[in-house]
This record gives sequence, C-alpha cells and structure tokens, in this order.
Amino acid sequence: MNIKKILLSVFFTVSIPFFFSCASQSIQTINVDEFEKQLIATKGEQLIDVRTPQEFAKYRIQSAKNMDIKDPGFRKAIEKLDKTKPVLIYCLSGARSKAAAEVCNELGFKTIYDLSGGINAWSRAGKPIDQDLSGKGELSSNDYKAIISTSGYVLVDFYAPWCAPCRKMLPVVEDLGKTYPNQFKLLTVDFDQNRLLAKEQNITSVPYIMVFKDGKKIWERNGEASKEELMKILVIKK
Repeated sequence: MNIKKILLSVFFTVSIPFFFSCASQSIQTINVDEFEKQLIATKGEQLIDVRTPQEFAKYRIQSAKNMDIKDPGFRKAIEKLDKTKPVLIYCLSGARSKAAAEVCNELGFKTIYDLSGGINAWSRAGKPIDQDLSGKGELSSNDYKAIISTSGYVLVDFYAPWCAPCRKMLPVVEDLGKTYPNQFKLLTVDFDQNRLLAKEQNITSVPYIMVFKDGKKIWERNGEASKEELMKILVIKK
C-alpha cells in the first residue's frame, strides 16, 4: 500500500465518525428542570409544541406555539424560525419531538432543546401548564353524576392514552363490560379530554378506577386492578 492510500485510509477512519458525531451535537435532550431553565432564559421565544391542534387546545406549556409535526407544512413552518436562536421542542411523551428535533437539525438550527418525556413529564413534575377547563366538548359534571347515580353497579375508569398502566387496564374493563353487560355499567373517561371533570373529582393521576353501587362509591384505586379483583367487587360470578 502506497503512502497516499495509507493517508486516505487514516483520514476516512478518523474523519467519518467525527462528522457523524458532530451532526447531531446541536440537539440536546434535557430533563424537565433543565428545560424550564432554558425556557426562562429564552423567554419562550421559540417554544414549539409539535402535537396535534386538538391536543394543544386542551393543554400546553405557556407561550408555546403549535406546529404539528404530522402536518405537511411542518417543515416550512419550522424553517421560518430564527435558526441562530435556541428552539425548544416538546410533544406528549418524547417520540414526536425527537423527530422534530432531527428536522430542525437538518435545517441548520444551532441549538435545539428536546424535552425528555414530553409534557407528560412536565405535568408530573408539577410544572405550570395552560389548560382548557371550560368543559366544552367534555362529559359534563351533571351527566357524570347521573351515570354514577344509577341503580346497580357502575365501574368508572379514568385513563389516558399515553399512560402504560392505563393501556393495560382499559382492555380489562372493556372486556368485562362486553362479557357482563347486564351486571354493571361501564364508564371510561379520557383524562386528557376531560380535564375539568378530572379536576372537579380531584383526580390528578391515572389510571383511577372506582366502583359505585346505587350511587354510593364502594371502592376506588389509583393504579391497576386485576380482572378477578374487579369481578369480586362487582359481584360477578362466572
């Protein structure tokens, strides 16, 4: 091997990993506290919520602008931002914001902060959010009370699509509802879409499961419950 080939081999061996490692150095995935520090430092000038408009309308971090990553015009909308200033990105739990951060990186943004865990982590940490508590489009308090006040047993499950334990519990309660439709009434309530109702009922985390009998609450749990346990409470016999 001649000297030119040796030098080229060394160059590509050293340089290629270097270029790839530098490619995403502008992206910093940071925790809630660090994200809050950057939010304060930048005064939220380029805080971007990449969820859907429907999600954004229900609750969001204050001063955020909504740019749905699934929208065909997302790339053009992001490109209008100032690439020399930091851009702060979040979604529900982190998957969509990661993809959005990569788009920003491709477009040449110098500093990109991606919120680890998304607004879920932000909310769980007790950080402030703007939310729609008008009750518009939600299950009303009166309708909720009418359902749980009916005679017999009523099983209520407050859940959220992003919640892993909720995703395990929802099929369990739905299967019980389909299998024993005459034994009890089932009410499933999307926590994110019914934030006013959840606040009225003092429900701050999910899954939250309750059983009512003739309008009186006889059991509740913040967390998972087994099918067998629920059947026992609902007095369901196979």
